[in-house]
Amino acid sequence: MNGIEKIIAHIKSESDAECEDIRRAAAEECEQIRSKYAKAEQDEYEKLLATGKLDADNRLERMHSLAMLESKKHVLMTQQEMVADAFEYAAKKILGLPEPEYVALLAKLAAAASMTGGETLVLSPADKGRIGAAVLEGANGALRAAGKNAGLTLAEKTADIRGGLILSGGDIEVNCSIDALLEECRNELSPAIAAILFD
Repeated sequence: MNGIEKIIAHIKSESDAECEDIRRAAAEECEQIRSKYAKAEQDEYEKLLATGKLDADNRLERMHSLAMLESKKHVLMTQQEMVADAFEYAAKKILGLPEPEYVALLAKLAAAASMTGGETLVLSPADKGRIGAAVLEGANGALRAAGKNAGLTLAEKTADIRGGLILSGGDIEVNCSIDALLEECRNELSPAIAAILFD
């Protein structure tokens, strides 16, 4: 091997070694970059996962709260319906009393509501012909027994009520219909009825 060939071989050897060093350094740098971005990718993935989980938990909590609210509204509505049904049941029981008891109740209501003893009793169409005279007699009897004026009269007209009566005197009317009396005590009795029904 002559001198030139030795120089060329030496340059080639150095060049190969330098290329290998560059290749190794580039591979190490690539690995570091890959490693760095893999960690950044993992961090981003975990961040997105945590954010997604938090969003899902918040949404689930909101849905749970809404469901609880709807459930409470439904329970309250059902309770109110049941209380209303209890008042309707009471009205039907009163309207279905045996005739003597029903007449006595209406006579007592009329006598208690009378201010002058000269008012007019207005009954429902069903009650007027059936028990009107008996109610009038009972109410005037109760007023006489109490030492009051007993001049109540029975109206020719009837009232659009299911039962009970309306006491009319001049410009004043006292609504003693069964529905009005039950409505009057609804606020006072509803909590007690609810306690009986739901406790």
